Amino acid sequence: MLSEERIRLMTKMASYEEGEGKEYMPIKQYYRKDYVTLGMLKSFITSSIAFGILFLCWILYEMENITEILASRDLAELGAFALAIYIGFVAVYQVIALLVYNRRYTRATLSIKEYHSLMKKVQRLQEREERSLPLED
Repeated sequence: MLSEERIRLMTKMASYEEGEGKEYMPIKQYYRKDYVTLGMLKSFITSSIAFGILFLCWILYEMENITEILASRDLAELGAFALAIYIGFVAVYQVIALLVYNRRYTRATLSIKEYHSLMKKVQRLQEREERSLPLED
């Protein structure tokens, strides 16, 4: 005989697996350091692409003045300035990514712990029910 509490807990677990669990369970396949590093690597690639697009947009916007900009500055100085802006842009992006991926991993850890505690409760209820039922021959 199934208890109502066990059914309720199992329903809650199934709901979790279909909702939050789909997002959090793959995260917990990694160690924190590996997950955060992978996320930061993805962020580095996307931030570099974003900077490149923004830089091209700036060049297109300043197309009329580009010869004046190039003539008024040394190319090495201009390159160093662009590199400094790129490094600053990527550094800010990486700090944000570090915070975001750490927070996601922490949330996933807490959520999975709650899921495992529900699983243990269901297991204890099932063991209790099995002990209370007489054996049938």
